[in-house]
Amino acid sequence: MAAGPFGGAVSTWDLRNPPKHAKETRASSEWLLWKAAENEEYLAHKRLGTWSKTKSNNMRKYVKTRCVYDIKHGSEGNVTRYKARLVAQGFNQVPGRDFDETWAPVPSSATTRALIAVVAAKDWDVHHVNVKMAFLNAKMDKEMYIKLPDGTKPGEADEVFRLNLALYGTQQAGRLWGIKLDKGLKAVGTVRSNVDPCLYSWSHPVHGLVYIFVYVDDLIVAGKGLDGVQAVQNSVSATLDVRDMGEVNDFIGMKIRRDRSAKMLPLSHPGHVIALPGTFGMSKSTPNKTPMVSEAKLAKTGENLLPDGNRYAELVGSLICLATATRPDIACAMGVLSRYMACPPKGPHARG
Repeated sequence: MAAGPFGGAVSTWDLRNPPKHAKETRASSEWLLWKAAENEEYLAHKRLGTWSKTKSNNMRKYVKTRCVYDIKHGSEGNVTRYKARLVAQGFNQVPGRDFDETWAPVPSSATTRALIAVVAAKDWDVHHVNVKMAFLNAKMDKEMYIKLPDGTKPGEADEVFRLNLALYGTQQAGRLWGIKLDKGLKAVGTVRSNVDPCLYSWSHPVHGLVYIFVYVDDLIVAGKGLDGVQAVQNSVSATLDVRDMGEVNDFIGMKIRRDRSAKMLPLSHPGHVIALPGTFGMSKSTPNKTPMVSEAKLAKTGENLLPDGNRYAELVGSLICLATATRPDIACAMGVLSRYMACPPKGPHARG
C-alpha cells in the first residue's frame, strides 16, 4: 500500500503506459497480448459489418483509421485487460458534409452523487452494466469511407470501404449512440429526466421504481430489489450486447464500497489520486492532510512567474475534476489555485 498525496492509503497504481502505435506494440514484450486484442477487435467489426467494400475507390475522400491501445485498470489500479480499438481519424472529417452535431451522453457529477446518495439512504440494490462496442450499435448518418491501417488482413489496407456503422473516432459516433440508446430505453417504458438527460426512471408494474443512469456505454441500474434491476438488464440485453459487471464497485474510475449497515456508499478515486503525483513529477512529494496552508498568498505580480503553456493548468484541471467528483475537501484550495492559470507564481508560498 502507498500513501495518497492528500493522506490515506491506496493500492499502488500500475503505471505502465500502453503503446502509442502499432510499431511499438510489435516491439513490446507483451506483443502476443496486444495481437490478441487486435484480432478480437477486427473479428468483432467483421461480425457486425462495420464496413463494406465499394465499387470505386474514388467516390469521395476517405478517412484513415488506426488502432488505439489501452490497458484497462480497476479502481485500485490493477490491470484488468488489454484493449485495442480501431478508431477513425475524425479530425479529417468535413463539417456539414461528414457530420453535423457532436455530443455524447455524459451526466453531471452532481447527478452521480445524488443517485448514489438515494441508493445508500434507501438501501437499494445497484448494478453496473457495460455495453460492448456501444457506438457500433448505431448506423452511420452520412456517406463516409475509410481506409484500414497497415497490418490488417493482407490486401485490405490498400482498399477503401464504405462505413456502415458509427465507428469510434468519427465526430458523430457519440451522438448517434446516445440517440440509439435513448430510443431503446424509452421503448421499454422509461422516462428521461428533465434535469439530467442521462438519468432515466422506470415505474415497473411489478418491481416498482428503477433508475437507469447512463455514462456513454456504462449503465448503473438501481432499484428496490434485485428483481427490478434484473428486469432492466434483461430488457437492455435483448437488443444490445452487454456485459453484466455485477454489483457496482468500479465505475468510470471511481471506487464504490458499500457499507449497508451504516447505509453508506463512500466514493473515491484511489487510482487517479496515486497516479497524479507521478504524472506531474511529484512522486517524491510528502503527503499532507491539509490541502493548502492557511498563510499561502499567491499573486500575479513579480518576476518569479511560470511561463505560459506550463503544466500548472493541466494539474489544476485534474484536481478540479477530482474535487467535483469525490474530493470536496480540496474544493476551496482548487478555487484559489484556479485564479492563477496564466503565469502562476513558482512555489507554494510565492508572493508578489
